[in-house]
Amino acid sequence: MNLVKKFSAQKVLYIFIFLWALLQLSFALPDNIVNDWLGWRQADTQTIARNFMQPGSNIFYPQINWGGNGPGYAETEFQLYTFLIAQIMRITGESVLPGQLLSLLFIALTALVTFFALLHYSKDEYASLFGAVFFLVSNGAVHLSTSVQPDSLCILFYSLALFSFLKYLDDQNYKLLFMWVIFSILSALIKPLALNIGIIQFFIIIFMHRHLLKSIKLWAGWLIIVSVTLSYLIFSYNLYLEYGNTFGVIGGDSKFPTLKGLTVLIHYPKLAYMTVLWGVGPIGLLAFVYLIYKKNLIRLEWALIIGNAAAILIPMRYTVNSGFSPHYYIFTALLGAWLAAFAFQLFNYNIRDRNIRQLFPVISIIVLVLIYSSHLYMRMNPAGMHYHPGVTSLGYKLKEIAVPNSLAIVRSIANEKERGEWGNRINNYEDPRIFYVANIKGWSLPRDYKGFERVKEFVTKGADYYAEPYSNPIDDDLNKWLNHNSKLIYHGKDGRIYKF
Repeated sequence: MNLVKKFSAQKVLYIFIFLWALLQLSFALPDNIVNDWLGWRQADTQTIARNFMQPGSNIFYPQINWGGNGPGYAETEFQLYTFLIAQIMRITGESVLPGQLLSLLFIALTALVTFFALLHYSKDEYASLFGAVFFLVSNGAVHLSTSVQPDSLCILFYSLALFSFLKYLDDQNYKLLFMWVIFSILSALIKPLALNIGIIQFFIIIFMHRHLLKSIKLWAGWLIIVSVTLSYLIFSYNLYLEYGNTFGVIGGDSKFPTLKGLTVLIHYPKLAYMTVLWGVGPIGLLAFVYLIYKKNLIRLEWALIIGNAAAILIPMRYTVNSGFSPHYYIFTALLGAWLAAFAFQLFNYNIRDRNIRQLFPVISIIVLVLIYSSHLYMRMNPAGMHYHPGVTSLGYKLKEIAVPNSLAIVRSIANEKERGEWGNRINNYEDPRIFYVANIKGWSLPRDYKGFERVKEFVTKGADYYAEPYSNPIDDDLNKWLNHNSKLIYHGKDGRIYKF
């Protein structure tokens, strides 16, 4: 009987995943990744994948297009996702579809892993099914599953790390040890913030298996995870030191908060808002409140909460900004699935009214459909803060004008320095979108830069064009210099292009 039920729950999940994937492909694929949710980030990701298609490319030497006249090697997270995309595009030709389909696959697999992890722990197939589908329709999953970003692969490895670790606690053999260590490493390499899985694992031990703190295997596993991740980060940081290009992993801007930033009280309601909007969702929040009210928030869930809180607070400079950080909250979407599943299990167990018990599955399906509908609508209508059509338009104009293999200087819409509350530290201002659209390389100029010395230097290094996504000049000195040393070849609402 249990086998029949288990098969039935899996079968229903497969049906849900199939229908979800069909709807995602029908409605959630953007017309243009640059004019899409987090278009800046998608442009950089697809650029790296495109460059991996070149002969002699190396997964350890990812290349961006805003690295001037050099090779463009950049300090980034481990580029397994983009490397996989490139291998597919070698066969299919360049397209954004391989990355989108991979993201869809990875999110779907994460939902499956979540189901089996919940089933392993709760022994309740229906609660596990609800939790898995809850993750599938979460805001982060709906958005990431059709965008060209590596977080979908990260969360898959992250969920596998959690599942294999829970199984390891039941049967401490070397196969399971190897699995949770490898999956933890892969998730952390793709996104170092995923090291919060180690925090979760540690507190699971503290709360539930304290005797294992004496286990050499356990500490050796954690040491290997940290050592491998740190070794790669140091290697990648050396690329920044040599070539000057970075995503801000260690070099460049810092995602850590300053003491002053920590004292800005409005940041904490913002973090809570983002956690609900992009992570646990309103239903996940209600599940948390319900479990607290029933005094049934188990130790595993507290470990998940502590690890997720760390993942939000550590990169606070980014997570507090709704334009930069939605993808950071995918870990809390997984937390929401666990909270929802255990609240579902408890509520279902406590139902005494027969009519309510019969209606509960229907109500659950309606809730999931409503959640998905609202998130799908958001996916189809991304907020304006995530893209700038004028930037994209100017990129296409530059593509039309520029001679192949020429170099360009592109004025960014981002500043070189952060706001005062973050200590006026350096900001990763390099906007990849015009470079990606025009398929051109060159130098990025921050919005707040004044003068012409950098532009003059770039011209001596071979710059052929200057593109600025502003119809009117934002720096009179630079504008005068451009008028004397170059020719204005395009001027429109989306900006200006000069030729040297």
